Amino acid sequence: MRLTALAFSIFALTFAATIPTYATDHTEHARNEKKNQAQQYTALHVDAAWSRELPPTAAVGAAFLTISNPTDQADRLIRAYSPIAAVTELHAHIHQDNIMRMVKVDNIEVPANTQLILVPGGYHIMLIDLKQPLVAGEQLPLTLEFEHAGEIELIVSIKSSAAGTSAEQHEKHIVN
Repeated sequence: MRLTALAFSIFALTFAATIPTYATDHTEHARNEKKNQAQQYTALHVDAAWSRELPPTAAVGAAFLTISNPTDQADRLIRAYSPIAAVTELHAHIHQDNIMRMVKVDNIEVPANTQLILVPGGYHIMLIDLKQPLVAGEQLPLTLEFEHAGEIELIVSIKSSAAGTSAEQHEKHIVN
């Protein structure tokens, strides 16, 4: 009887010791699988990222950029974040009751085989409660998270306060 209890104890200890390894391996496998899917899909290209210079006391800024999706699958920008802002939100301008209003959106659709341009007066990324001033000639880090493509890290160039004010930049927001 004593041998059986000892054998059971050894079995239980051996089994218990494998559980954390299995859990770690399973979690690591799931993480690698998601990373592989993102790498296979990551055909999105993000460029021309910029923000406007603001007065040193400004608490809110915005980032604008171009997202190219040459694939046959639509994607969505679901989140953005930057260490220079306490809060980062996706925003759009809508025409409501003869007034243009800025509204927070849950995501920004990036249609297949298109180029989506985030511009003043259209979709943009709000940087709220800035931790440092936006100074022309400097840069800020920004991470975009897409539903399928995963995270894309980029550097946003800060331009003079007159940047992006021409009417031609507001003409097209989606290019097929």
